[in-house]
Amino acid sequence: MTSGPQEATGSLSALGASGAGSESIDLTVLMPCLNEQQTIAACVGKARRFLAERAIVGEVLVVDNGSTDDSAQVAAAAGARVVRHAARGYGSALKRGIDEARGTFVVMGDADDTYDFASLGEFMDLLKAGNDLVMGSRLRGVIEKRAMPWMHRYIGTPVLTALMNLFYRTGVSDTNCGLRGFRRAAVQGLGLRCNGMEFASEMVIRASQEGLRIAETPIAYRAPAAGRRPHLNTWRDGWRHLRFMLVLSPTWLFLYPGLLTFVAGLLLMGLLMVRPVAIMGIPLGLSAVLFAGLLMFIGLQGALFGIFGLLVYARGGRATQVTPVARFLLRWFTVERGLALGVVLVGLGLALAGVTIRWLFNVATPAIIHPGVTRLSILSTFVTLLGVQVTSFSFFLALADLDKTLE
Repeated sequence: MTSGPQEATGSLSALGASGAGSESIDLTVLMPCLNEQQTIAACVGKARRFLAERAIVGEVLVVDNGSTDDSAQVAAAAGARVVRHAARGYGSALKRGIDEARGTFVVMGDADDTYDFASLGEFMDLLKAGNDLVMGSRLRGVIEKRAMPWMHRYIGTPVLTALMNLFYRTGVSDTNCGLRGFRRAAVQGLGLRCNGMEFASEMVIRASQEGLRIAETPIAYRAPAAGRRPHLNTWRDGWRHLRFMLVLSPTWLFLYPGLLTFVAGLLLMGLLMVRPVAIMGIPLGLSAVLFAGLLMFIGLQGALFGIFGLLVYARGGRATQVTPVARFLLRWFTVERGLALGVVLVGLGLALAGVTIRWLFNVATPAIIHPGVTRLSILSTFVTLLGVQVTSFSFFLALADLDKTLE
């Protein structure tokens, strides 16, 4: 924590006042900062100018996240209230800043001067119109040359944004944009936990899950100062964003891919059992039957993992994006029904195995591999495995949901 004078500087910046901890503040402009001595003064100055021009009662709050240069001192001299936060991490710094903010609304943005803090009018208008979260969109705005690496602009950001909209229906066009505004109480109620760069994704996902009103506005994105080393690591932070989105959506991580794989294997197995199949004149032999069985086995396992993941979220009280299909399966798949289905599948597999054995003894030349017998033996094996899999999972589900099991 900084000294008293630094804490007061920047409060009620539109009015030039200080020491306004107990005053009502409309807006906090929040900037996480790590070694931004070169640009922090410009960012603070633009934010203060915006507050003054719009006659907004507000403050500029800088959370210094362990800078080894003079960023904190420069920010305080420029008129910001500075809070020192030792625990490293983009999300860690922002969570501290949100807790420290005195404004009803908060607009957050990086302190590298890539965002124009003098042009926050649309954010305030949309927030005062009743939106809980207002996202800036670089992709729908103006991006200066060299402002974004081509991989971020054309691959990373569009792909992550598309996946977020598919998984969580957020409706945003630039999920990684760091300039965003929100109603402070609404975001505090989301219980955000991430300490790294994935905090940006967590905020949007949780806002969508909790039904907050989300709006978007195009922004200008400037190239960073010459010689500045970016804090973002393309591969590490990109993976952390993707991992976070997948972990929070067992429906898309396990359930849907599992069901799709299982159905594909089931259809292929059924087709191969009925008649010979050839693709481009090449016959699909016994290896294709094995492959179909493997698809069924892997697919069912994935779908069961998805059901378990949905159960974990439901029992833990965490909100998750539950689609109608997922909701139906979660409601339908009880321990008793799972055990009944497993027993039926095991019985069917053993019955098919009995038919296979009888057919094998009726073959005139048992020393020669008989395609029909082999196909049926493969089918019986995988059906039995599916039954064992469902039965085991049902007992595991009973252990995982022990309170309900003991009712």
